[in-house]
Amino acid sequence: MTSSTPVPSADVDLLLDIEAPRRARSQRRDGAGRDVLVVDGIAIARKFLMQRLERFGYRAQGAGRGDDALERIGTQPFAIVFCELTLGTNDPLDGLGLCRAVKQLPRAGGTGAPGFVLVTGRLGASDRVRGALAGCDAYLTKPLDESALLAVLAGVDPAFR
Repeated sequence: MTSSTPVPSADVDLLLDIEAPRRARSQRRDGAGRDVLVVDGIAIARKFLMQRLERFGYRAQGAGRGDDALERIGTQPFAIVFCELTLGTNDPLDGLGLCRAVKQLPRAGGTGAPGFVLVTGRLGASDRVRGALAGCDAYLTKPLDESALLAVLAGVDPAFR
């Protein structure tokens, strides 16, 4: 590598590394293969969070729209749903609306509602309060910090150590 060749960051490497999912499966950690759903209208942001969750042993699935996510949550049990607060102008649901709907939805297999984590770049206290009133279990801000993600996983997933 020459001095003029840029060195990709570790986060970018994850997005470009086609072997990352295989290594993530072989390095299972505390997610123990539980299913999680990542809802974000921006595909690269969705994929980035999915890959980080797979590194912790979760089976991450993605949805680009709130209505698609709601349909999947109604038919498949997920341990946790990670959802961007703003899903786009063409989406009938935002993160708060999806959270309210998920918390009221009858669950497949008789399990309880999944943990619900709002993920956003908004830092305002009012957004956190609105999230809590909607029933959200946790709040993550972008850019994602590894220690904050670990704390949220430990708080939302009782089986995560």
